[in-house]
Amino acid sequence: MLLTLCAVGILLAVGALVDQTGMRGLPARYGVWGAYFDGSAAPYHMTLRGVDPGGPADRSGLHEGDLIDLRASSLLERLSLMGQPQADRPVTLRVERGSARSDVVIVPKSLVLSRFWNLAIWEVASLWLLFFAALIAWRRPYVDSNLLLSAVLACTGIGVSARPLFFGFPWASAYVALSIAGQALPLSIALWAALASRFARPLSPARRGALALCYALVAVAVVTGDGTPDLSSGIAPLIATLTLWFDPTLFLGPLWIIPMEAAVLMALLGSAMAIAAGRGVDRQRAVWLLAPLAVLDGVRGVSTLSFHFLSYSALLVTGEFYSIVAVVTPLVLTYVALNRRLIDLGFVVNRTVVFAIISTIVVGAFVLVEWAVGAWLVNASHTTSAVVAMVVALALGFSLRSIHKYVDRVVDTVLFRKRHDDELALRRFAHESAYITDAGILLERALETVRERTAADVVEIFVRSGSARYVSTAKGDGLDVSENDPVLIALAAWNKPVALHGIAGSALCGELAFPMISRGRLVGALICGAKRDGDVYAPDESDALLALAHGVADALDVLDAKGARFADPELVEIRQSIRALSEATSALPDAIAARVRAGSA
Repeated sequence: MLLTLCAVGILLAVGALVDQTGMRGLPARYGVWGAYFDGSAAPYHMTLRGVDPGGPADRSGLHEGDLIDLRASSLLERLSLMGQPQADRPVTLRVERGSARSDVVIVPKSLVLSRFWNLAIWEVASLWLLFFAALIAWRRPYVDSNLLLSAVLACTGIGVSARPLFFGFPWASAYVALSIAGQALPLSIALWAALASRFARPLSPARRGALALCYALVAVAVVTGDGTPDLSSGIAPLIATLTLWFDPTLFLGPLWIIPMEAAVLMALLGSAMAIAAGRGVDRQRAVWLLAPLAVLDGVRGVSTLSFHFLSYSALLVTGEFYSIVAVVTPLVLTYVALNRRLIDLGFVVNRTVVFAIISTIVVGAFVLVEWAVGAWLVNASHTTSAVVAMVVALALGFSLRSIHKYVDRVVDTVLFRKRHDDELALRRFAHESAYITDAGILLERALETVRERTAADVVEIFVRSGSARYVSTAKGDGLDVSENDPVLIALAAWNKPVALHGIAGSALCGELAFPMISRGRLVGALICGAKRDGDVYAPDESDALLALAHGVADALDVLDAKGARFADPELVEIRQSIRALSEATSALPDAIAARVRAGSA
């Protein structure tokens, strides 16, 4: 779902760039009024504010303070007043100035990128956030809080890209769709608060209260908006603009900023309390993840607040400042991701190299074909040349999968041979473990293989001993934990790796725990600590460790059935009783025959 959201957001951001600037011959639909509009004391009227000297509004004879009657405008015109108009499309507005009333035609002009460069910067920042969110969701979904972080970034990117302020459309339905998608922005604040609640658990009463209040304020902000004439600011202003059942300007003004900014304040307070309550690495991670989000939403709140109190030129300055922060935030988060190992740097390098090689092969093939067509088919018709080019394109298209597979294997072998060899060694032992006939040797070799192939500082295997305990098999350790330990419960319930630092109240320490499940029963748990080189466990590496844990679990289960040393003592006692009874029963006929012979004698 997150990857789909990121893909939709990326399409929106690219569409906004095309709409604003025009690309490859496409016209720029985005138009500017040369002014902005705010609420008015008169019902169903908007006030013209901040007229740009020499802009379209100024050239049409409009002045600051003029009132625009929404009831005299068409649906598309009302929507564009709450967003942006289409460039070079005349718009007729019913203008009231004092007691005078007149219809004024204004022709919005195309965006001048040199002056409104911050709009393009916003879209670039949104693209960065969305790509970043997709990468985290794809490569690190199992790391604690990463899915929430990805959701925050995705909703922020969509919420910014989907704002009607960034589009100019000739269709009313497009404005409506964007307005609904724009509710992702207040949702991102709720998700930010949820992300803060994942640190330093359990939550104190103050943190639970701040979280609940943030959720409630976000719900109010989704309904009422943030007080600006932006269709994506709330559901109620959108319905009012579409139907005129009630006055849309009722939701414009500084008063309606309070729910949105109060929600930001609660999320900020929750983040501060999470950082204060955190310890060690968990606290550092909270600082690096929550602080950039706090700066981004805090500056956005200041920019929204300035809308009602600043002039047109000052408003542009605050927008430019916000766009700079919107670019710096992804930079900081990228540093955090690479430095704090939220994503796999090796994977990023691998994909970059693979993409570059495949692109070179495809482009080179087309260049070669173009040269061949020009050299060998000089006298051929245009149709023949087009057919040859089409055949080559189809051949490359059908062979891309094979090309990608081959290039991926070569790059992986050349650049990441050590990781590749370690993964194969883990999977090889997972297969070979079924042929080891001694439980002690099996566990000893499993521990040795994992230590050697993962560089983990601590590796332990806990196996079931008795009906309610799991005992560590590490030499000189002998630690045991209850079968009701939260980590063991999670392993048994979900049968997937568990991040230990994300589960409170567990006696198990380390980085990741892998379930050792056989025939639906948790035989044990493989515990891996942090790596000595500071790296994290790559997804392929985690899959290999999970395969090893399952392989060792199956082997232990078979040996357990034969009475191996790590069998359940109660089951061993039952098996010994059954074996003794069987031996006594098999000897009974001989004893009876001997007694019969003795009686006859």
